[in-house]
Formats: sequence, structure tokens, C-alpha cells
Amino acid sequence: MKQLKSLTALCFCMVTLLAGCTKFGTAVSEITSTEYNNKMLTVTALVTDNGGCDYYMEEGFCYSLFCPPNLNDIYTTEVNVAHTVPADSAVFSATFTLPMVDTAYYVCAYVKNSAGLSYSPAVRVSTGNQPDPAK
Repeated sequence: MKQLKSLTALCFCMVTLLAGCTKFGTAVSEITSTEYNNKMLTVTALVTDNGGCDYYMEEGFCYSLFCPPNLNDIYTTEVNVAHTVPADSAVFSATFTLPMVDTAYYVCAYVKNSAGLSYSPAVRVSTGNQPDPAK
């Protein structure tokens, strides 16, 4: 009887965690704009595919001196966006201070839904007169 209760509780937890996703895919996002002014960076991102999920568990940005930024990297800084809207609102943004001037940073948007965590492609942001490595 005790095992049946444990199994029932486990099944309930799994259904609850996976509820809200119809195709169980991670979200796809992209950074649509960046604006740097006086040590402050404003970044806006767009979720182009919600992965079939009705809500996001977490969304935000991460930046690093190294490409690509990753939340598990000790050199990456996370900027969590306050979650106030359902997943059908596809745009989110944040304004934060970049600590060093005359430095190139790489910024990614991230979205976490019940299917997992995904990152946008990295965007290079310069806080001064940094040469573009692509030239």
C-alpha cells in the first residue's frame, strides 16, 4: 500500500511538471536589439517558438567575456527577468550594468520551460571602441 502511494505521488509529480507542454520542446529565442549607453546595456529578446508550452519557468539574459555565455560557466553573469506574463507574450527585456568599459561582451537570452533550458545565439556587445573581430 505504501509503495502504491509513492508510485501515485511520483506519477502526479511527473504529470504536473510536464503539464502545459503539448510537444515537449524547449523554447527558441533570439535577441532583437541591444543598446549600450553609459555602462548600461538594454537587451530585448523575442521567443520565436515556445516549444508547445503554455508558460515559462524562467527567462533572462546571461553575458560573459567568452563566447558563448552559459549559466553553468563560472565566467558568466546571469540577469533574470521578472516573470509577470504568460508564454504567449513573446518579448522580454532587461537593463543591466556591464562592469568594464572598453570591453567586448557576449550576450545570450535564455528561456526555461518544463521541457528544458535553451539559449539564443550569442550577440557581441562592445562597451567602447573595440575593433570588430569580423573585419
